[in-house]
Amino acid sequence: MSYAGAAFAAPVTGTAKVKLTHVFATLQTGQPDKKPEDIAACRKQVSSPDSRYLGITVSTRYSVDAQTMIMSASSMLPSPQATKPVVLTIKLSPLGIAGQYAFGAFRPSALPNNYVLFSIGTDFKAAKSSILVLNEGKDYNCLVSSEASPFNGGFSEKLGADQK
Repeated sequence: MSYAGAAFAAPVTGTAKVKLTHVFATLQTGQPDKKPEDIAACRKQVSSPDSRYLGITVSTRYSVDAQTMIMSASSMLPSPQATKPVVLTIKLSPLGIAGQYAFGAFRPSALPNNYVLFSIGTDFKAAKSSILVLNEGKDYNCLVSSEASPFNGGFSEKLGADQK
């Protein structure tokens, strides 16, 4: 193997920082909830001092070896509780969504009522992060995302996988 070939085989590592600026309500199936009152309730919920996600910056460190498909990622975000100014680190697992490198943590111990999702293009551009806040006993959950259209592509299926 040539020296150039060895360099190509190395994993790509990086850090992506994105701001969560969009709020959506989602049905338990992972599909968008179009009811204005549910979307308004979600916006209020994810802006409150004990569940503050809107406007935070999520920093994700990733490593992807495109040849072996061995990959890992961890997202760091401020605690959603304003009274606890601590940074949480959430280890993400690969999700296997075609056409992108996608990772997620479903009900991680640091945020047991949440999903944390991250994706980046196969060219390592267009990083996106989302946090799904699960609402026990309600018809909808709240999705806070850096992406304006999070329901396009494979994420919607993953969102509906375990929203119960």
